[in-house]
Amino acid sequence: MPEETAAAGSGGSLWWRVWEKTWWAVAILFLALNAWAWNRYGVIALLRFWAAFFALLGAAVLVYARRMKQYAAESLHWLPVQAAVLRSEVVIDRQTSFNDESFGQARTTVYYHPEIEYEYEVEGRRYRSNRLIAARVNFPKSAAESWVANYPAGSVVTARRHPQKPELAVLQPGIQGFEGQYRIPFIVGGVFLAVGAVAWIVLS
Repeated sequence: MPEETAAAGSGGSLWWRVWEKTWWAVAILFLALNAWAWNRYGVIALLRFWAAFFALLGAAVLVYARRMKQYAAESLHWLPVQAAVLRSEVVIDRQTSFNDESFGQARTTVYYHPEIEYEYEVEGRRYRSNRLIAARVNFPKSAAESWVANYPAGSVVTARRHPQKPELAVLQPGIQGFEGQYRIPFIVGGVFLAVGAVAWIVLS
């Protein structure tokens, strides 16, 4: 579950630092495009566009979720390979939102992900991966810190790599113990698809 704080703290990923400096430009462009579409095609057409977008996005997430779950099941039979951990840290992603009840005050939701980059060799060629499990999802803070501690930078560990696609590897094969993480994309995709489909039907 994400942890909520009143305000964003220090640190964070490069993406977050860039976003902090450019979010206002993206917001202005987003509003301008919506205003143009409203004036050009009308509010119903605009809302139908967003309904279709959410439905398609949800379908794409569901396809991704199914594929990652399939990879996770297959990874139990992938080939073991020695891997050197190059980088191991907890990546913090903060998402700020506003709501009417807080009278314009920002609420920052904090997500944590164990970023573990490792390198391995297959038939004389070196590959790098940062997959702990097949799907890239968030973890509770304590779990993310625990995984980083289990795979410190400089250590040599055993990864599992795809027999035909050596660039695809994981540190934790299988689904057992990660059922909740693999369930998250299905929930997100299902919600997006349902909201988009219902909105499209209502607006039609």
